[in-house]
Amino acid sequence: MKSRCVFYLIAIIAFSLTLGTLYNSPIVFMGAIGGLAILALSLKGYPPDDINLEISRESEEVDLYEGRTMWVKIDVVNKGDHLKFLEIKDDLPDRVEVSEGSNHQIIELEKGETKTIKYEIKCPLRGRAEIGPIDVRYIDPLFFYTRSWTAENMLELNILPGIEKIKSVKIRPNYTRNWLGNIQSSNIGIGTEFFSLREYLPGDDIRRINWKATARNLNPITNEYEGERSGDVIIVVDAMKEGNIGTRRDNTMRSSIRAAASLASSILDDRNRVGVIVLGDFLNWVYPGTGREQFYKIMKYLSKSEKGGTWKPSDAKWILKRFFPSRSMIIFISPLIHKDITSTIEDICMREFDVMVISPNPLYIEKKINEDYEPIAERVFNMERENLISELWKYSVVIDWNPYEPLEAALDEVKRYLRRAGI
Repeated sequence: MKSRCVFYLIAIIAFSLTLGTLYNSPIVFMGAIGGLAILALSLKGYPPDDINLEISRESEEVDLYEGRTMWVKIDVVNKGDHLKFLEIKDDLPDRVEVSEGSNHQIIELEKGETKTIKYEIKCPLRGRAEIGPIDVRYIDPLFFYTRSWTAENMLELNILPGIEKIKSVKIRPNYTRNWLGNIQSSNIGIGTEFFSLREYLPGDDIRRINWKATARNLNPITNEYEGERSGDVIIVVDAMKEGNIGTRRDNTMRSSIRAAASLASSILDDRNRVGVIVLGDFLNWVYPGTGREQFYKIMKYLSKSEKGGTWKPSDAKWILKRFFPSRSMIIFISPLIHKDITSTIEDICMREFDVMVISPNPLYIEKKINEDYEPIAERVFNMERENLISELWKYSVVIDWNPYEPLEAALDEVKRYLRRAGI
């Protein structure tokens, strides 16, 4: 394909020849001859007849945590003639940033040569993103001739929410089920915490024999352990538009999703069952389960969640009553902006659910993105929020969380307060 420069040059040559003939001007003829020389030279860069490229990626689908980086590699194999100027551009969506290298390069390929293009990307926003297609263009040194085509080699990214490791604080449901976990039970059973000694009975595991006690009593003595159980935890995320304060990259919903992902990871590591409900654009949920498979199911669900205003906090009561186990622990993550949030949490507490409220304080986000906030408005908001939190404390544990600080620190502070208060 010829670029516009070729047509402009041909037009200039023709005009110069015509003008030189009319005025019999050698200077104009010299200009026309120079143009013809440039045109003849450009023919050396005409695209070769045999252009045969094989373009491939290392993988087609990748899970990547929010804020992390990864290298993108594109292998280009030249199975045709020598290509001196080959332009390759990998199309990127707006939620993907290049942190090192470049997704737009010009390379030279000998016949049969293979080259790898590498660049590093960073994904600051969760969600699903597609990298590609790969735009390829052959160009000559003078940019007179081009040949373009597209390689439909897509790379799908599942950008998962970022996770904060919560190690020192354990969130455990008060009511346990009849399956193994890490929560100590008052009943004797399978566990790791020592409970008592008893005489050996046929069928006891030989590994439970206490050899020191056996030597003292001259009879086989077996260790008895305190049973360990697990429970159900349901994380409810308030993703309604009314409570979403901030910018696209920094908002209360992003903080809520990050908190939900961190809590799900910590509670699943404690061998409890975890489920998730997101009140947003769509009313979907993940039923409680355990293990790594459940963790990735929750993470992918949270990565796709979008804010919306279709569903209200009161709809969470109906879902919990119809589809989730009774006497579960409910962790309600909300900025506490919606007017029905207090009555909803009160009703959930009345239905034999053990409730904890974690509230990312929207004021911290608002102050960061808006330097011209009114101090009077801040005081009024703080007073209203303190009254709301005091009311909720009558029914549940409430954590007023600064989203720019670690969640673990806020959880630990409330846990220490409850221990001092004897609650």
